[in-house]
Amino acid sequence: MDRVRLTVEDSVARITLVRGAGNGLDSDMATAFAAAAVAAVEDSSVRVVVLDAEGKAFCVGGDLHAFADSDDRGTLVAEIAGGMHCGILTLVRSSIPVVSVVHGTIAGGGIGVALCADIVLMASDAVLKSAYTAAGLSPDCGATWFLTARAGAAIALDLTLTNRSMSGADAARCGLVSRAVPAEQLAAEADAVIDVLRHGSPAGLGRTKRLITGADVDALARRLDDEAKNIAAAIVEPDGAEGIAAFLEKRRPRFPSSAS
Repeated sequence: MDRVRLTVEDSVARITLVRGAGNGLDSDMATAFAAAAVAAVEDSSVRVVVLDAEGKAFCVGGDLHAFADSDDRGTLVAEIAGGMHCGILTLVRSSIPVVSVVHGTIAGGGIGVALCADIVLMASDAVLKSAYTAAGLSPDCGATWFLTARAGAAIALDLTLTNRSMSGADAARCGLVSRAVPAEQLAAEADAVIDVLRHGSPAGLGRTKRLITGADVDALARRLDDEAKNIAAAIVEPDGAEGIAAFLEKRRPRFPSSAS
């Protein structure tokens, strides 16, 4: 409850990130997210699942302070990725429509949490930033999959290799998110979309979702496994250690591999 809150009302399951401090992902957050996703899709009364967050940011990705303090970073990041990937796959595999409502910042693993939804609503002034390679890491939470599937390889590579920021308005223009609206209109836009979905035909919506996304779910599962293995390896390598230290010390990293 101090990481993720699940509420069900009027056939809408709302999974809300409530940790604060950017809703950084740690082991407890990952476990809670996976459990909330399973509980939401297994509730027979639910017609729509909504992903949202409290605080200034939707989700800034992994908690680098937790990584830095861990004596076994590889195991820790594998645990976090495993829990988050379980929750993401649960939502993607479900026939229930999923809507994400994004404000503030989405970065790192937060990208996969937001983009795993069927309909992604983002504030026009919100910011998306990959940030992985800046810390000497590779993406997880399906970021490589969702960025490429939604916007194409060119944009996915640009965002992940250069770590440039993209506004919600630009994300909508390139098809990365479904809609971008002014921040003050985001809640009303979300309510309107949710209302349409919860009054729709569950069978019709479910069949449509499966026709569009179903064939790719097994490939997504394999990609998530690859992402988890790669980030767990990267975080214990010298570049990963330097990248995390540089981020926490607010300086430019000096990656050991760049000297080879």
